[in-house]
Amino acid sequence: MGLSFLTPLLLAGAGLVAVPLILHLLMKQRPVPREFPALRFLRVRAVANRRRLRLQHLLLLALRMGALALLAVALARPTLRGAGWLAAGEGPIAAVLVFDTAPRMLLREGNRTRLEQAVELAKLLFGKLPKGSTVAVLDTSGGNAAFSPSLAAGLARIERLATATPTQTLAAAVADGFRLLDSATLTRRELYLFTDGSQGGWEAGGVAELAAAHPDTSLLAIDVGAAAPVDFSIDAVELATEQASANAPLGVSVTTSRLGPEVSRAVAVEVLGVDGRYVRRAVKPVTWQPGVAGSVEFELTGLEPGVRQGRVVLEGSDDLEADNARYFTVAVGTVARVLVAAPAPAATTALFVEQAIDPVGLRKTGGSRFRTTVIDVTALEATPWDPFAGLVLVDPPPLPDRTWELLGQWVASGRGLVVWLGPRAADAARFSSAAAVRVLGGRIERVWRDAAGENYIAPAALDHPLLAAFRRVGDAVPWEDFPVRRHWEFVPAEGGPEGEASGAVPVAGYRNGLPAILAHRLGRGSVVVFTTPVSQVADDPESWNTLATGFEPWPFVILANESLLHATDTAGDRNVVAGVPAVVRLDRRDLAAVFVGTPGGDDFPAAVDPRQGTVTVTATQTPGNYRIRSGGEVGGVVEGFSANLPAAATDCTPLGPEKLSALLGPQARVARTAGDIVRDVKLERVGAELSGWVLLLAAAAVAADWIIANRFYTPRDDRPAGAPGADAPAFASAPSAPVPPPRSPVAPQVTA
Repeated sequence: MGLSFLTPLLLAGAGLVAVPLILHLLMKQRPVPREFPALRFLRVRAVANRRRLRLQHLLLLALRMGALALLAVALARPTLRGAGWLAAGEGPIAAVLVFDTAPRMLLREGNRTRLEQAVELAKLLFGKLPKGSTVAVLDTSGGNAAFSPSLAAGLARIERLATATPTQTLAAAVADGFRLLDSATLTRRELYLFTDGSQGGWEAGGVAELAAAHPDTSLLAIDVGAAAPVDFSIDAVELATEQASANAPLGVSVTTSRLGPEVSRAVAVEVLGVDGRYVRRAVKPVTWQPGVAGSVEFELTGLEPGVRQGRVVLEGSDDLEADNARYFTVAVGTVARVLVAAPAPAATTALFVEQAIDPVGLRKTGGSRFRTTVIDVTALEATPWDPFAGLVLVDPPPLPDRTWELLGQWVASGRGLVVWLGPRAADAARFSSAAAVRVLGGRIERVWRDAAGENYIAPAALDHPLLAAFRRVGDAVPWEDFPVRRHWEFVPAEGGPEGEASGAVPVAGYRNGLPAILAHRLGRGSVVVFTTPVSQVADDPESWNTLATGFEPWPFVILANESLLHATDTAGDRNVVAGVPAVVRLDRRDLAAVFVGTPGGDDFPAAVDPRQGTVTVTATQTPGNYRIRSGGEVGGVVEGFSANLPAAATDCTPLGPEKLSALLGPQARVARTAGDIVRDVKLERVGAELSGWVLLLAAAAVAADWIIANRFYTPRDDRPAGAPGADAPAFASAPSAPVPPPRSPVAPQVTA
């Protein structure tokens, strides 16, 4: 804060404070000489009186000088400003207005969205800009950060603001605003931030450091958040798999949250039909509790083969429509063929894996996801691989480099490989050839043993897609019931060919901290490696683990299926975050371009990469289902993907004044109403005039002078009115004893 004067020349009137001082010196009253008896006692009293008189005179002098000084300051019109000591009046400024335009700004309160409220307050702010000012309007949807050619153009830009999927965080937009102001030629700079003060808007952090680095720039945050937001939110939709079998149910997990009181509202799953309309397939009632994340589980059956798209919707409406629906895409096809190669006897060695991914019961009913073909590993190179979507190596021995090279080429073309390493790997040096390391993404070093049987698979987290199926049960998986006595110590590769992953990434580990499951991306395909086998029977004393032979080994069945699904799902991005490019594999290299259909019904062409057979779609800002087509129904291409808003884009949870102030920094101010903005702008730009208060202080000084003077100059009670010296102050001479009446000159008469 700084003090300035609108008419500083009138401060020269403060020189009038010398008038009382001059008058005091010129009109200093001299004491009147009088004759008194007993002068010895009066002299002592006179010294005390003179000290008191001096203090009283100085007090009155200070009050009169202060009154004149305050009057001069009041006439100079002092103003208390937000910054600077020199009055700049209403000079031009460089202003940047930053708007949060995330979909959460569509939250309604009082039949008005948060963005509409922000636009209205911004128009009010525009009316307060001085002539000659320059303005820039930025928002979280991105765009060029530049000053508008005129104030009218800036106002038109504000009126065109609309919500969109954010391409940058609010803090990043503010940083762009500060950089733009640094390049401004005007010395007076102001930045206005329009935000709803929600948790989603500041998920990436605040701007306190930015504000501190620009002390000469005024920062005003205008909080347009709802006082009491009410919202139902479908936060996320997770599929059990993105590549489902036509005869198997599709699991759909829905995560919900609530702002407001507890209430019941149904959630439904709808699938897009061939006519372009959504058909409801399942509905479940949900009890929405405030501040508690909810979960709803669906199972969809009877999905026809092909790319199927759907959505999860909230029944009814609420104050924010943007988070009432989430979209998904799944590829439903015929049963995928899988080749299982194992050492002799192959049928026995591969038995557990075969029954886990293609059980006899499901094969008879047509509910199996995979159709397996078991061969001896020695016949691997002589068997055609093209008809198969995936290949499983069960306890493989060291393979020739040529076989590894062929496997690498086959996987890189878009296929999946799952390897269960076991005792037949034998010599680590022989197994870890350069060709094998390239395919597996690492090498084996030695066998780790645990005779006590206290080691087992212990995933630290379930965030990898391969482990997504375990999220429903979480900590209820009895991993400790399936001890692992031996496993290979696997070391991921540190580097790889250009354009490929550097090495395998651990998905889950053992209790001892070593990797148990690793995933590796090779070209367009995927490789999953298990460092312990499932090829030994339960009564084998040299068995490495009990994953497949323990009591109710359902975790192994899930691992076997999910690892193969993860490896063979090479179709690309089917479910992406809105605003993030989607790469879809078409398995066609003879196409030059395809047409992409947007959720709004528009179509636009997209080029196909002839080397990879993929199409990259960058225009994914609109949430919904996208369709990719080329050619006719026969011999054509039909693909698709879904885009959903990030959770932060619709998170309206209020931060609260204290947290918001901490994110903005101590230099920022926060306004919430039009009155706050007008008052803050006046205080910061024009300042608050203090003339009235200074005049009040001057009047108080005059009144104090009058009161004190009347007390000091009280007339003497023993003198008649109008008598000489009656108007003189009581302290003009030293006090004395009562004067006796004069004696008569006539001699006294004596009587008898």
